[in-house]
Amino acid sequence: MRLLCPILLAASLAPLSAVAQTPHADAPTLSVETRAQDLYVSGRDRFRAKDFPGALDDFRRSLDLVDSPNTRMYLGRALRRLGRLPEAFATLQRAAIDAERRSVTEPRYAATRESARAEADEIRVGIALLTVRLTDLPTGASIRVAGAEVPVTAIGFPLPIVPGEVIVEFDAPGYAPAREIRILTPGGDEVVEIAPRTEQPPPREPAAAAVAPVRVAVTGASAPAPRRVELPRPWATTRVLGVTALAAGVSAVAAGVVFGSIAWSEYETLRPLPQQERDQSLVTRGEFHRDLANVLIVSGSAIALGGLVLFWLSGRSTTDAQRSPLQVDLGLTAGSATLRLGGTL
Repeated sequence: MRLLCPILLAASLAPLSAVAQTPHADAPTLSVETRAQDLYVSGRDRFRAKDFPGALDDFRRSLDLVDSPNTRMYLGRALRRLGRLPEAFATLQRAAIDAERRSVTEPRYAATRESARAEADEIRVGIALLTVRLTDLPTGASIRVAGAEVPVTAIGFPLPIVPGEVIVEFDAPGYAPAREIRILTPGGDEVVEIAPRTEQPPPREPAAAAVAPVRVAVTGASAPAPRRVELPRPWATTRVLGVTALAAGVSAVAAGVVFGSIAWSEYETLRPLPQQERDQSLVTRGEFHRDLANVLIVSGSAIALGGLVLFWLSGRSTTDAQRSPLQVDLGLTAGSATLRLGGTL
């Protein structure tokens, strides 16, 4: 925890000006003063013996009885020896202010003032000061520095902090929380200013307008029958298939015509020659081209015809679709490019 003993810091730093103006408290009774002096002497002896925790306890008990600048200065020294530099700095600063106030009527505290200031200055180079300022102090506001609560009386006054990263948090009822992060350096003096902002309520959704039912009275003629919605017919796919088949059939017929032309050319070349003088390879090739042409023409014609049928079916209405389907009989004569069609529509 970077902010040590925030209650002590608030009592030591925040009301410094108030302490300087507060009249000296009533003098303690002899027995109380004697007890406070005994604890001071015991704490000083322990301090010299390097028993700093024991000295710390004696000095605090003595201050609970009598508020003495000398005792407070030794308390700051004990805190410094224990490595609690922020608390030591705040305590020595308070001791210097108390000693300066008391030195007006008791000059013997002038030396205490100078010693406390000198030791506080030595500690200052190793710590950082952080001042938290609020543009407005809402009721119930909470300020946390490094996770430690900062009293309201300490807001606006420098707080001694161990150098390093420190997080300042603000919370207040009805206000948006705020969070600031600072990197404090040794000897540095940082100021964090927070402007509290009222928390905006979430936007309200507009209420749905009530819709009154509409009643329509029909007199005289009866209401029209509801329209019949016809689902789209799946003829698009059939039409695409028909066009594709027609194109494939026409291509096959065209290829057959080409191969037929080649076969006819070869036949014309061999026809003038006697049978025994004809090149057998040319004869075989011509027969192959002839047969291939016949197959392509026949199959292409059949495919093209099927494409035409599919294309025709795609344009039929729903009523037409209920008629008897088209029947096609194909008759092929082997060895020739003839096509016989029959059937009923």
